[in-house]
Amino acid sequence: MKLPAGTEGGIIINPQKEGMLQYLMAFKGAIMIDSGRGKGFILTRNGDLIAAYFKDKDGVYRGAAAVHNLMSASGGDNSLPQQNFVMRAYSDEDFSEALEMCTKGGLLIEAVPSAAIDTPALAATHESPRHPPISLNESTLAKIISQPGVVAVSAFYEGFPVQSLGEGDFEHVAARAEDLLRAGTRIAQDMNLGQPNQLILETADNKFIIAPCGDLFICIITRAEVQLGLMRVLLKSIQNEVGG
Repeated sequence: MKLPAGTEGGIIINPQKEGMLQYLMAFKGAIMIDSGRGKGFILTRNGDLIAAYFKDKDGVYRGAAAVHNLMSASGGDNSLPQQNFVMRAYSDEDFSEALEMCTKGGLLIEAVPSAAIDTPALAATHESPRHPPISLNESTLAKIISQPGVVAVSAFYEGFPVQSLGEGDFEHVAARAEDLLRAGTRIAQDMNLGQPNQLILETADNKFIIAPCGDLFICIITRAEVQLGLMRVLLKSIQNEVGG
């Protein structure tokens, strides 16, 4: 998921020593964190921690769990590389967009403070935040990764990897898959073709396949020689199983 770029507000190194709490009291935006153990971000507004995301070798964390892991990963462990907190200051419009994305991604830490809710993106709707399912049945992705020519498979939701198998930077894969999905859906709608059942990007060396699967989407990276017919049949059977 790509948060708004905002305006770079500087870099804080080793935040425990730099009075970060005082700085946060007047800061509105995203704090992009590379802790040495993992990467993530916190969305904050004038001292209120609104949403958070963190990923390390052990998994993906959202909301309060992400804050806990971000802070523990940013503790006083001298064996870790230098920790950089990149500040991205947001305008009201940027913050509104980021808050909507975090709400859809299930990243809210707790009930959003009233000051944060009064933004244009959320004031126009009374829908409850949507939270993605935790994962698919383990056998579903295992069935895909076991096919000849399949390199990696990931189930994603709103640009976030939910469950993955194989080798790859699944954070990056899910973000690019979301970009391709939105672009393909927009083109299909513009041409009155209906909703895409599958999107396939082919290069000389690989294929990249995206297909809906219940409330999630599955993206698959394969080698060029993979049999697309067999992959389509397999994906269709999985979609029938989960109702997607």
